[in-house]
Amino acid sequence: MARKDSRNRQANEAVSKFKLLSAYGGPGSLVHTAYGSILISCIEEWGFLNKVKELYNEALQLAEDPQAYVKKQGGLQGICLSNDERLLRELKDAKRIDNLLFLTLIPNIELDDFYNEIEGPRAHLAINSEFMPKIFFDKRDHLKTYEQWYNAWTREKEKFFPPKYLQSFQRDGAPFEVPIPLKQDNIVLICKNGHISDFPWAHFLRWRIEQPHALNDEIDLYNVQPCCNRPDIQISETAANATGFDGKWLKCNNPGCSFSGGTSLKGIMSLKLVCPGHKPWESETGPPASYFGKPEVRRAQPPAEACRRSDTRIALTTGNNLYFSRIMTSIFMPPELFMTEGELRKLLLEQQLERAMNAKNFALCMTIQAEIEVLNAPAMASASINLEENRDVRFRFQEYSAFAHKSEDEINISRKDLFVNDVTTNLADIFRPYFHRILRIDRLKITSAQLDFSRVEPYESGSTDIMNRNIFRSRAENVLSYPVVENFGEGIFFAFDHNAIQQAETDTRRFSRLLNRRRNRFAEGATYFAETGGWRLYMTHTFAHLIMRELEFRCGYPTASLSERLFVSNDAETKMYGCLIYTAEGAEGSMGGLIAQTRETNLNDLLRSALVRATICNSDPLCWRSDGQGLFELNLASCFACGLVSETSCEHRNIYLDRQVLIDSTNGFFKDIINRLK
Repeated sequence: MARKDSRNRQANEAVSKFKLLSAYGGPGSLVHTAYGSILISCIEEWGFLNKVKELYNEALQLAEDPQAYVKKQGGLQGICLSNDERLLRELKDAKRIDNLLFLTLIPNIELDDFYNEIEGPRAHLAINSEFMPKIFFDKRDHLKTYEQWYNAWTREKEKFFPPKYLQSFQRDGAPFEVPIPLKQDNIVLICKNGHISDFPWAHFLRWRIEQPHALNDEIDLYNVQPCCNRPDIQISETAANATGFDGKWLKCNNPGCSFSGGTSLKGIMSLKLVCPGHKPWESETGPPASYFGKPEVRRAQPPAEACRRSDTRIALTTGNNLYFSRIMTSIFMPPELFMTEGELRKLLLEQQLERAMNAKNFALCMTIQAEIEVLNAPAMASASINLEENRDVRFRFQEYSAFAHKSEDEINISRKDLFVNDVTTNLADIFRPYFHRILRIDRLKITSAQLDFSRVEPYESGSTDIMNRNIFRSRAENVLSYPVVENFGEGIFFAFDHNAIQQAETDTRRFSRLLNRRRNRFAEGATYFAETGGWRLYMTHTFAHLIMRELEFRCGYPTASLSERLFVSNDAETKMYGCLIYTAEGAEGSMGGLIAQTRETNLNDLLRSALVRATICNSDPLCWRSDGQGLFELNLASCFACGLVSETSCEHRNIYLDRQVLIDSTNGFFKDIINRLK
């Protein structure tokens, strides 16, 4: 996906669509480019989504079926829609965007290699962004806002980008000017409510000199007057042999400024600041085809709301606490796999209702709506009390139920998106009592959508201190289209036998001691998840890691090219214990190598080697006897030498791991066969 910066031939840069929607990227995130740090705008500023909305309105005016019209006309312009109806319904429920109609794939927009321009008439589909921070320095460390440097540029405005200034020189007694690139500031203000702001240097200079002993007080810098009417701020090195901000000196070079003496920046990172509530990602940046956008976007003050949090942080633009994204991923499932007869009937009625509304047949609309309300009534009565907490479990249970209980013919309805083969019969007799089903998944489509984002800390379920920010600025009922990305790959699905798990004799005292340990507030969400999943979560998760590590040893796949998807629930209605190990397009092993491990000989060797290798760890006996290690000390007998994988491959930050629960000769799940496997 290309980001449109300007109409000149030097300012555009391609940004991967997988970077735009990822754990650390999306609307409101900072992306580092060759021209500086940019802030990705909210989805209302994404060109291809606006085009979908435009096509939808055209369909209504022409009395056409909106779904068919947008799909056809959008396809002619390189815009594709996802067919994952299950994800669309889940997003509508999770984000309360009841009028959502389209899941739109981020299109591939190529740049011309020579001129670095967007190829063809597709600039209007690009994604808008703006500089963050909007403060830039010249070579003498004089700082100004982007707007001030822009106004000071005396040549053609089209040549200002990338940001630069004119430096005067003398040559042969005649003056001439040379454009010099500006360098961007590298600190911002962030708060737990998701806001982000530039640091107000001129305001800080005045406050620091007027109140030199108030370093431990709460400071509302944005309500402090700047040092003078026309600040000329400069940050220079001090003579002291100090590093970082301790060795910096801040002053104003305006001759009429009362604070021109300046002050040290020592201790700046520990200030207690009041948040101004800025939301720059919600700025209206203008059409993507014009890099100038709207004048107010170039100015210092972005959209804001009341916040007043006094725990605002000063952070580097390269910090790892600027952005935490919540991503929802969905394995494509044909609706027939997980819908009851009533749900299928409701889906059909909703489609008929939409056609009747487009045809303005209001009498038919009332009849269909009445039947839909009748179908909704029993579903509402039996709804779960805590839908928010159980949403992900219910969503995954649909996938697990299809993989574990549906026949191949039932699953393989749409072979271009999902194609499986049951390889359970390839298991040797020694392994069959432990597994209910093993599937070879030849083709797998995974669709990802971003729910929201937070700053400073990742959001944990039930957290009251962190506020998630939506990726849209509109009212929820006005969101018509939502961006998603799709990946195709292959995988292996393992479903454990419920009777074997029920009969397992596990030492639950180890887990009770582990989970009852006192921990800080950062571990509350992770500990609660471990308590909910219990030892079965540890067993399933550890098994998934052992399989991924064994694939690395046996096949040469780096674990970074593999991913896991866990299916664990102890609830009677959604009981499931299994895992999916998969690899996506572009990763090693996505061309048939992974599923080749499900052949009869390979599958049994894979299981045998994974379990036997887990009995050996270079850190034993310390690792084996551990009563808590890893992040939040939530791992037992598992460390980097035996059970951990690449961070990008693990769903749970490499925690909830324990080898003993699988292979201990007394209490392990595979205790009856582990000695026979060696």
